[in-house]
Amino acid sequence: MAEALIARLRQPVIKVLDLAGNCQANHIRAWREVCECSSSWVGVIQDDVMLCTDFARKVERRIAEADALGYRAISLFNSTKSQPSLRMVNERWALIDLSRLGHGGLNAALPGEQCVLVHREVAMHYADFTLRHADLYRQFPRVHDALLGLFLNSRLSGSDDLTWLNESKEANHIFIAIPNLVNHRIEVPSSIGNSDNDPRRASTTFSLEAE
Repeated sequence: MAEALIARLRQPVIKVLDLAGNCQANHIRAWREVCECSSSWVGVIQDDVMLCTDFARKVERRIAEADALGYRAISLFNSTKSQPSLRMVNERWALIDLSRLGHGGLNAALPGEQCVLVHREVAMHYADFTLRHADLYRQFPRVHDALLGLFLNSRLSGSDDLTWLNESKEANHIFIAIPNLVNHRIEVPSSIGNSDNDPRRASTTFSLEAE
């Protein structure tokens, strides 16, 4: 599905293939490589997504809004299972309230990693974070979106207290575009073993005409 997706995106676009069957390592590699682009914003989008109409223009509008509001990390997707933890900021942006999630595990400040955009000056520090916290990545070998969320909130909060970042309502600085501009194709079999056709993995607010 990657080629059809790339055809609808603005250049430059890098295709990163998971040849080793390691989703976590592949996402880390994708973020490292995309930071070599000179764009002020960079992002990773999975190939099993559905895009709204006129996607490229609408993304540019959202990025302009994020810049005006001082946001540095945004998601264009929110899964149905994240909806109970969502806190609206205004009619077009929301946050996941980490204090509503269960503690003791790894809370997800990101509602999946279908389409995440980050200011390049922030994202370029991710590779160093993965090295400094290699033990955390080994502890959660099948997880990446929640670990990326920890990094983003660490960088944007200026805090290295990962426990606080994992649980605090005030720690989350990753904003979700409402309505969602992408949806997760739940009819496509998961490469990491999630249940097929699980409606909780779909968007909560997506429509083809989403703005």
